[in-house]
Amino acid sequence: MLKRFIPVLMVLVLALPGCNAASLSEAGADLLTAVTISNAELIDMSQQMRAQGDAEAKVATGNNKYATRLARLTKKHTNEEGLTLNFKVYITQDINANATADGSIRVYSGIMDLMTDQELLFILGHEIGHVADGDSLDKIRTAYTASAARKSASAAGGVAGALSSTVLGDMLETVLNAQFSQSQESDADAFSYAFMKKHGYDTKAAVSALMKLDKLGSSGGMLSSHPNSAGRAQAIQARIDADRAKK
Repeated sequence: MLKRFIPVLMVLVLALPGCNAASLSEAGADLLTAVTISNAELIDMSQQMRAQGDAEAKVATGNNKYATRLARLTKKHTNEEGLTLNFKVYITQDINANATADGSIRVYSGIMDLMTDQELLFILGHEIGHVADGDSLDKIRTAYTASAARKSASAAGGVAGALSSTVLGDMLETVLNAQFSQSQESDADAFSYAFMKKHGYDTKAAVSALMKLDKLGSSGGMLSSHPNSAGRAQAIQARIDADRAKK
């Protein structure tokens, strides 16, 4: 598949107006790098992106009530399913939580205000699931490929514009705003349900957490990047009912 994909990319570059030998060489190299970049390189890039994001955000630290609450809830989950995870709170009223491929989980104070501890544990498990299932890795690979394509278009005289010195920040925004597929959401919910059962948490809190999100509508943040909350709540309730029927 890779051998067939690269020539197609090169044909697309050749078709762009204003190409010359030097720009084609640079553009082709960018696209080739985007296609062949390793998971380890993407995870390293993810760490750099997240470090920049943390530097720009208002992070809860020390004895801040949000920081202490999250530390209490996550103290035994820094190594989950072979993943090395780290957790921080962003002080903002946005209803959101997200994860990047390096295992960084960021929870916004707005969603912490909305959720009980057990509901928040479902949210955390869901985000861990996106890392464990490779969804977060897929997002950064797509974002990086897109950024390389923009650079290629610029080199060929296109309108996309050159990558700026703030490319990591731009890519982080792209990664965090990109929607997961329905199957990815379902798989992350299933992961979190198993996570809650494994650790003896209240699985019914998964349903109530999703219903809270559903009542808020789709006004952005986690509500737009993690859609169809009511349907997902029904699917988890079905899991709970099936588990009860087995007893």
